[in-house]
Amino acid sequence: MPQESPVDTPKNTTEKPANNQSLSQFLKQLKSQVSHSSSIDVIKDALDTAIHYPNQLSYNNINLFIVIAIALFSGIGYWFYLEQLTYYYRYTDLDYAVFAVCIITLIIPIWQFFNRRSQIKKVSTLIRDETLKHLYNMRDCDGSFLKDAENKFVDFNRGNYSQKVEWGKEIDFHAESGLIRASVVYHHYVDRRTETYTESDGKGGTRTRTRTVYDHYYRQGVIIPPINKTTHLVMSESRLSKRWSQRFMPASREFEKAFHVQAQSEFDAAKFLEPAVVVACEQLNNKLKNLTIEFAHDGSLLINQHNTNLLNPAMDYDITEPEKFKQELLNDTSLFTVNSIFGFVNQIIKHTT
Repeated sequence: MPQESPVDTPKNTTEKPANNQSLSQFLKQLKSQVSHSSSIDVIKDALDTAIHYPNQLSYNNINLFIVIAIALFSGIGYWFYLEQLTYYYRYTDLDYAVFAVCIITLIIPIWQFFNRRSQIKKVSTLIRDETLKHLYNMRDCDGSFLKDAENKFVDFNRGNYSQKVEWGKEIDFHAESGLIRASVVYHHYVDRRTETYTESDGKGGTRTRTRTVYDHYYRQGVIIPPINKTTHLVMSESRLSKRWSQRFMPASREFEKAFHVQAQSEFDAAKFLEPAVVVACEQLNNKLKNLTIEFAHDGSLLINQHNTNLLNPAMDYDITEPEKFKQELLNDTSLFTVNSIFGFVNQIIKHTT
């Protein structure tokens, strides 16, 4: 029986030769390939191309560091040299020219270094965003949906000056009960306040002034279409403007510390907040900051919270390690916070329908 030949594994990028000019050109091609991609296969092909790229996918900055060191030590050395001259020595145009050359020689490689880092980051971010777009079937929410959400959810009434749901993205949620189209929305509100401060009156004393200050706050949430018969219920870490008169609190000290509850019907609130759901709410609150869980009049569910990076999560890897980057992107768990919320919704579906 013939033996199978071992599978060839790509060499580590650090074993590949460095070619900065070739890498810059490759990153431009990669960016062009994945921009506005039509399918996840385009992204996979681009990542495979990166995996088999013959040179390193990170810049060799040794020459830049050498130039920076030479410019820095030359400038400092020349300054020390001038300081050793007589007390009455005055800088000449030639001295200023030397310092100018040193500064320019220092700035150019520093700019190149950060520009190279920026190229790597921009391409990596683009690939991440395009991947998530396809994995979750992302589409922009229309304006009428956002306007309707502003009007029906209590949590969007935060702010004494302005409130706005600025944008939203529809995404697929593969719930245990089937496919659900959820929406991730970006919530911006402003509080206006007046504060007093003191300033000099120009005569050795002080005077009191007042000024208007605008405090801006940002939140991101997930809106789920009706999943059970619960309506007119809001549970929030913050005290919200009162819309429903009834209050209910389950027999849990941890829940009582975490949430304020408003409901139109105390009976309906008690029916929803059975022990398993209370535990799920407590667990989600431990993961998310300043959490609100709200059922609107039509049964739509809003889970709103402080983190505003739901759709652009930090990644452990980037295009410089293409194999690990590909594996991280395609594991369907990249949207960690969103998936935590989806897990909570699955718990609700399980226990309340």
